[in-house]
Amino acid sequence: MPGPRKIAILGDLHANLSALEAVLSLLDLEGITEIYCVGDVVGYGPRPNEVIEILRDREVRCVAGNHDWALLGRIASDYFNPYALAALEWTARVLSPENRQYLEEMPLRIDEPEFCIFHGALPEPEAFNYLQSFPAARASLADFQAPVGFCGHTHVPMNFIQRPGQAELEWHFQEDWRLQEEERAVVNVGSVGQPRDENPLAPVGIYHTGDRRMRLLRTHYNIPAEQKLIRAAGLPPILGDRLQHGI
Repeated sequence: MPGPRKIAILGDLHANLSALEAVLSLLDLEGITEIYCVGDVVGYGPRPNEVIEILRDREVRCVAGNHDWALLGRIASDYFNPYALAALEWTARVLSPENRQYLEEMPLRIDEPEFCIFHGALPEPEAFNYLQSFPAARASLADFQAPVGFCGHTHVPMNFIQRPGQAELEWHFQEDWRLQEEERAVVNVGSVGQPRDENPLAPVGIYHTGDRRMRLLRTHYNIPAEQKLIRAAGLPPILGDRLQHGI
């Protein structure tokens, strides 16, 4: 039987190459080569092709997010705010055919015995609902069998815990904890490319399947470089300005 695994889970990259490279350097120091992503590879940021090429080179297993599907025309984009819509339209113009195909081939969820990966919430991953309430967390937990599910979409790290014998879920924002025997959880790993929890450091989740330890690590990256590229691309400046505040 395969032994314990140590995996990394990336959240909402949003074409932010500087943040992705910083996070991957952190994972290299941890010796982690098995990497997953909860989606929203594109949108907002100025380097979608470079980000996707790294994902392809590293063989990152990624599910689709709402920005990814909107770019492909699989969902309506009229609910996006004007800044997000402008970024999507720009991305559609610059994305290479090969990288577009990468987006087209991303599934909506990945189910493995030890964990489940999806973007927003279950049981309807194609609806891209937000998992930020107890009812949404309960519905998601009921739709996968593994001990833990990983998601993103809200850009805010958060953990929902289902304890045996307890009707209500618990939640916390801890960054280093273990899932105890018979407990189950939904873990939001936040956003690499555009954090919105008032912490501008890029986060990445690390999960140890053996002892079910969950860690959220964060790292500095070159925010001014991304801001400069956003402006140079003609994208809305607010998409860069917000990076330094984590909002």
